[in-house]
Amino acid sequence: MQLAARLALDQLILVRIQAGQFLNHNPLQLNKLQRVFCFMYNGLVITSKDYDDRIISQGLSFQIDNYYEPKGVAEKRRINIVMEALNPKPGEIILDVGCGVGTFAFHSAKLGAKAFGIDYSPESIKAANALCVRFGITQNVSFVVGDAAQLPYKNEYFDKIVTADFIEHITLNEKEALVREMYRVLKPEGIAVVFTPNGIREKIGYYYWKARNLLFRDRIPTTELHYGLTHKSEFEKICRRHHFKLRLQYEDVTRPFLGKIPLLRNVLALDLLWKMKKK
Repeated sequence: MQLAARLALDQLILVRIQAGQFLNHNPLQLNKLQRVFCFMYNGLVITSKDYDDRIISQGLSFQIDNYYEPKGVAEKRRINIVMEALNPKPGEIILDVGCGVGTFAFHSAKLGAKAFGIDYSPESIKAANALCVRFGITQNVSFVVGDAAQLPYKNEYFDKIVTADFIEHITLNEKEALVREMYRVLKPEGIAVVFTPNGIREKIGYYYWKARNLLFRDRIPTTELHYGLTHKSEFEKICRRHHFKLRLQYEDVTRPFLGKIPLLRNVLALDLLWKMKKK
């Protein structure tokens, strides 16, 4: 699917497959109703099974090598960037939203925090539990299959929240609900860390690869799962509506210098990281 189509968030159609009926429910409400949720755009359907299948096909060794004990330079850098911003302390209560296989809940628990993780992919949560057992980190972590737009936690419970490489997988309306929920469950003066690909850089990258495809027949690398790519002003408007104080960092896990070039980093940096404080 072309990037421009993935960025047309409000054009995504939420479909209830079994009844053939259009709904306004968010995807995780559909999951509760019928164990199936999907997005459809130009005939493309994305379900929780897409994520489940990836986790199963990759296996636990892949998750260890990329997230728990990362081997690659970029993978290590990603963990370090997010953990430095999160800065978990012993005894802090931390939530990893869209946790996948529990990466940042795991790393926070290793440092003595009490960590929670939530994701809508049952196989991801299954893997997170299995990995924490393997690494002997079970007392300080808890994972649940659930709805990021309706977090199953009480008000003002968490000291910190992290959501890394998640908001590019949800629509604009769901981002609004997520930010609202993060504000609700954070303690006063609590911190949220949001890490996501830079939508502007991804769009430039798409046209770069499209040109290579035309000139050299190179394959255009795409992922249908990133239909919710965002950019600085779009996401910050949502955060300010919900009274977060923001600080943005430009990062690049492959070429760090691109996140440090004044004026150009807005379009060249691969990643965006917001550190958000509850007012």
